[in-house]
Amino acid sequence: MRILIYGAGVIGSLYAALFAEAGYDTSIYARGKRLDALRNNGLLYKKNQEVIKAEIRILGELLNDDIYDFVLLTVRENQLYEVRTELKNNKSNTIVTMINSLDSYNKWENIVGKGRILPAFPGAGGSINDDGILDAALISRLIQPTTFAEISGNKSERTKQFSEILRHAHIPYQKVTDIHLWQFWR
Repeated sequence: MRILIYGAGVIGSLYAALFAEAGYDTSIYARGKRLDALRNNGLLYKKNQEVIKAEIRILGELLNDDIYDFVLLTVRENQLYEVRTELKNNKSNTIVTMINSLDSYNKWENIVGKGRILPAFPGAGGSINDDGILDAALISRLIQPTTFAEISGNKSERTKQFSEILRHAHIPYQKVTDIHLWQFWR
C-alpha cells in the first residue's frame, strides 16, 4: 500500500510517521523551508521522549504518473484550491481531504475529478519546534477520532481499505454517513 501525505505540517507529519511505523510505503510532499528541513534532517518526531527519524520518502514535486493508493491532503484551508489544482493531473484515485471546510465537495470534485475525494477530518494536534522536531499526538477516540465518509454516505471498498490502514497504524477512527453535516455540527 502506497500512501502520500500532501502537506508536511503537524497533521501531515504525524500521520506520515504513524503510517511509516506501521510499515506502509509512505511519502510526504513539502515545500519551502519545511522541504529543506526534511531533506536535511528527515522527518524527526518525538515518541516516548525519544527523537525518532521516520522511514519515509520526501518529495518536493508530484509527478502525474506517481500513483498512490491514498493521497492524504493535510494543508490549510487557504491552500486548498492551489493544491487541488496540482493534484488534478495526478493519476491517484483517492484523495483524502483532511481539512475542515464548509465548501461543497462537488466544487472540489469539479477541480480534481468526480469520485476521487474521500472527505475526512484528522484527530490529532501538536507542534513542530524550531529544530524541526514534531511533538504531536492523536486525540482520544472519545474526543476526536479521525473521521471520514464517502460523499454519498455509502460504504465502499476504499472506506474499508482506509479503515484497515488506520486500524493497522493504531489511529482511532470513525466512519460517518454525512461528513459535511458532521463537520458543520461538531
